[in-house]
Amino acid sequence: MDENKATILVVEDDKNSAMLIMDLLTAHGYKVVTAESGKAATALIEQRQFDLVILDLRLPEQTGFVVAETIRRNPDTAHIPIVVVSAYTDRQNRLRAYRSGVNVVLSKPIDTTELVLVVQNILATAR
Repeated sequence: MDENKATILVVEDDKNSAMLIMDLLTAHGYKVVTAESGKAATALIEQRQFDLVILDLRLPEQTGFVVAETIRRNPDTAHIPIVVVSAYTDRQNRLRAYRSGVNVVLSKPIDTTELVLVVQNILATAR
């Protein structure tokens, strides 16, 4: 599969952040689907295949931690790389995210160059 045709799920309840990430990734050739809550994300992941999930930690209904754990527990989705983008990246939340199965934790405000490089690197090695 062409790396730039990857489908990425962006789980972000802040519309401005979601649009920024979506526009950025779309400009780099990725297909982007968004979800505004943890429950919506979990439902989408059960319905279709994603190559990568970009996840906020503070979400309505289910936290990003719960979403990550749900992805990791399901044998059909356990392989999907997860990148957290959150304003809550203190040590305790970073460690909890990694324990939940997250691959990378990035801080908000988003460094767009870093996010694109992380996505490209993960997708290049995930196949």
